[in-house]
Amino acid sequence: MVLRGLRRRFSGARGELLGQLVVRVLAVSPFPDEPAGDETYTPTLIVETNSDPGDPALSPARLAITTLLFVEWAQARLNDTSVPQQLQALLPRLRLAVTQGRLGPAAYQRHRAAQHERYFNHREAATFTVALRQDEHSLFVEIERHLAKGRWTETTAMRRAATVAPYEALLRLDAPNALLLLAWLERASDRWLAGRPADFPVGAWTSASTLAAPE
Repeated sequence: MVLRGLRRRFSGARGELLGQLVVRVLAVSPFPDEPAGDETYTPTLIVETNSDPGDPALSPARLAITTLLFVEWAQARLNDTSVPQQLQALLPRLRLAVTQGRLGPAAYQRHRAAQHERYFNHREAATFTVALRQDEHSLFVEIERHLAKGRWTETTAMRRAATVAPYEALLRLDAPNALLLLAWLERASDRWLAGRPADFPVGAWTSASTLAAPE
């Protein structure tokens, strides 16, 4: 039953396109030139997310929902405890940053500029194109993946994308939507660690594409 739900939610090209999010995993280095001869060297992986300018814009609620479904998709494929464990370690700090006003749209440009100035050799490690769609049943995401060759694996790139994509979303959300996103992530991570599905109410989101508090 869980697998049927995942197939319905994560696959198929039918339904109305509500918006698209591109999650890019970048391999970066603090050195002007990567130490090609050092077999022990591993580049740092950072994450950027952007809406596709050719597609409908994601409203704040749709951005939050798309992020949640992307994390759920990644968790289903990784099928381990790494993502929920990392999220549980991050959630208290993220919640504090939101309530103190250190995240949100005002911080986005500052974060992106610092991200690019801190590292050299930005190159693409992986890209996940996440399309939010709606059919007669519910919302779902359709995801295309691309993995570049380098000193990383698809598992490493996917785990990094899943744990950092929520932070990227918080840079675009106002405080109320940000806190709702964190509440849903806390609920989902608790359920995943207990061996249960996240059970996001995608059917309830279909009617208005809004994000309500978990019950």
